[in-house]
Amino acid sequence: MEGWVDGGGFRRVESLTYEERTILTLLVTSSRANISQIARRLGVSRQLVWYTLRRLRERGLVGPPLVYVRPDVVGLYYAFFQSEREPEDYTVLKFETLEGAYIFAVPFHTFDELELLAKRYGKPWFVPRLTPKSLTPLQREALRRYVARPDFTSVDIAEELNLPKTKAKNLARWVRQNVNVTYWVDLKRAGIAALAVKTEAPLGAYASHKFFKCFAYAIGFYAVAFPDLGTAAEFVRKMRSADPDAQIHLLVNYELRPPRI
Repeated sequence: MEGWVDGGGFRRVESLTYEERTILTLLVTSSRANISQIARRLGVSRQLVWYTLRRLRERGLVGPPLVYVRPDVVGLYYAFFQSEREPEDYTVLKFETLEGAYIFAVPFHTFDELELLAKRYGKPWFVPRLTPKSLTPLQREALRRYVARPDFTSVDIAEELNLPKTKAKNLARWVRQNVNVTYWVDLKRAGIAALAVKTEAPLGAYASHKFFKCFAYAIGFYAVAFPDLGTAAEFVRKMRSADPDAQIHLLVNYELRPPRI
């Protein structure tokens, strides 16, 4: 069955069980979450999780994997903006809020490029102070292949890049440390409460609700997801109490992409 709720215009919400919403939330918040891990977290069988995810994919509530690589890993700076204008530039992260605004991150090479972005979208919300790294040709090629195929293994690396097994394993380990894989979930239809947060208050007990690995957690920006509005409301109350200046936005959609490698 399906219901309708008012959220700046009517939208369809699927009637999901709490267990189904919890499974979807774990897909969003756990990097590389697999069926066995989700089953252990929930204390249910792998078969139940597999069947549930298959059914939710068939209903269009779960999309393909989303791959995220922090831009500094591939030699780029990046800046976060908050704007009512949808970004025209290539973004590695884009959140659409219930208010109709966008929070997004744009990679750039030079600070002249940053000035042009600021003219387009306004003053950056913040710019992470991360020094762009230099990649070896082998690292760059391994990243490209992993981004194209998130199931890429050390065996694939050894065969396709003609590397010894030990070197391939080390390279695969490095790639996994620098790449996050999550899934797109239809937040509105699933009824999942996802929030973008900018605050100086620590997450504390809510750390497990972060979107996979944090985008800029060290400087107080992250997103969280909850399977129910009650827990989300409790989180907001505690954040507001700890930091009255906290900026918290309800999300209706999100997109993650790797930078151009």
